Amino acid sequence: METITQLLNEIEKSLQQLDHSCVDHLNPGITSLKIQELFEEIPLQPNQDLHALYAWRNGSKDSEGITLGELAFFPGFYLMSLEESIQTYMELRARDVWNKFWFPIFASGGGDFYAMNLAPESQGQIHGVYVYEEEPQVEYRSLKSMLTTFKVCYEQGIIFRNEQGYLDMDYRKHAEVAHEINPDVKMWLEFLKEM
Repeated sequence: METITQLLNEIEKSLQQLDHSCVDHLNPGITSLKIQELFEEIPLQPNQDLHALYAWRNGSKDSEGITLGELAFFPGFYLMSLEESIQTYMELRARDVWNKFWFPIFASGGGDFYAMNLAPESQGQIHGVYVYEEEPQVEYRSLKSMLTTFKVCYEQGIIFRNEQGYLDMDYRKHAEVAHEINPDVKMWLEFLKEM
């Protein structure tokens, strides 16, 4: 099994091959000590996966004049810096629908997030939290299985750059890969049945 860092490096390589600008806007990684320090602001503890993620790159630069499409790490979502994630967590925690154990990692810029469940029993499952959907669902078993899904999608051309130059994907094929890598996540099975 590949490590989080290897998966991220391979996704970055795929983004470079697509000549996608996202890679130019990623911040350098930060130290484990800095990650711990930042997490002291909230009542959650980062797991190893989060340490690996932010040590690799601390999200995307907040640059004026850059569109969210240019920052996208995969279609529709960019990687938030740890500072932005913590700030967002504090704002979202005040809402009824937000579970206090969900830590936002990827954002759409329009109120949708991919969040890691840091409750001890959930072992870092990734929830898709969307503004217009009632119940957030588990979409990936872990950050590793999420990144593996996207790595495969990049390698197989399921994620591509569209005519406007933005990342796009074949949603059915993505669901097939996601189901294969996360066989116990029922959302993908239901999604494939409906299509």
